[in-house]
Amino acid sequence: MIKLIASDMDGTLVSNNHDISQGNVEAIKKAQGMGVEFIITTGRSYEDAHPQVSSAGIECNYLVMNGSELRNAQGEIIQSLYLENAIVEQIVEELNRQGLYVEVYTTGGSFSLSDVETCKWAVATKINNFHSEISIEQAYEKAEEHFLYKAIRRVDSIKEVFENDYQVGKIISFSNNREKIAKLRESLSKKYPVNATGSFAINLEITNPLADKGEAIKHYANNRGIYMDEIMTIGDSYNDLGMLSESFGYTIAMGNAIEEVKEQAKYVTDTNDADGVGKAIEQFL
Repeated sequence: MIKLIASDMDGTLVSNNHDISQGNVEAIKKAQGMGVEFIITTGRSYEDAHPQVSSAGIECNYLVMNGSELRNAQGEIIQSLYLENAIVEQIVEELNRQGLYVEVYTTGGSFSLSDVETCKWAVATKINNFHSEISIEQAYEKAEEHFLYKAIRRVDSIKEVFENDYQVGKIISFSNNREKIAKLRESLSKKYPVNATGSFAINLEITNPLADKGEAIKHYANNRGIYMDEIMTIGDSYNDLGMLSESFGYTIAMGNAIEEVKEQAKYVTDTNDADGVGKAIEQFL
């Protein structure tokens, strides 16, 4: 019997058009009505994740920043695993030296430490990743008008974040140089005490070494007396691999998932553009 469903957002619950389908919402609410708990497990910050989930009519708890924070539906922090300031400073400096976009998710919101041009290229990279029919050059021309660019809050130094006593939950970077991103995932986790992963081939996500979606779900379930074989997990990318391990009862890969995820998961559902999450819930409940 399934007692807990844990779902990723981007590429999973959320479509490529950045919405949560009615089919997914109805299946989630049906499961909740049957007494099954639903929780969001995402690389996003709470401030980024909650408005979209809430506006879709879903009320639930959140494991955000790849497990760096557990928040309830009201946004209160229940549990946290942040990065050490000294480590943040070193990694930010290294990413800046390589000319990469740098953004930090903190207890005071999200901030970018990159210049305007780098921010625009990062937004263009994100747009191109979701909409391959738009070239990265075309996306760059429209970047300043895009909501992703308008949401960026710039700071000149990471010290501005520390001076406000904000804790850093995640460092992220974007680049269309996929080989560079892949190498950084490997090298940074060896060089520093961090967990380096990503939601897509174009991005890098750095968190506390104990901040992993799989471990976070296990801890969450254990505190509620839920056994591993009573948990369904759904994801599509690198940072979902931890929550798709064999120890969970029902591990679901999206139809649009990367091959590593499909190989590891026990089942494959439809894509994020075809109610894949809702269909998986309907199938197994």
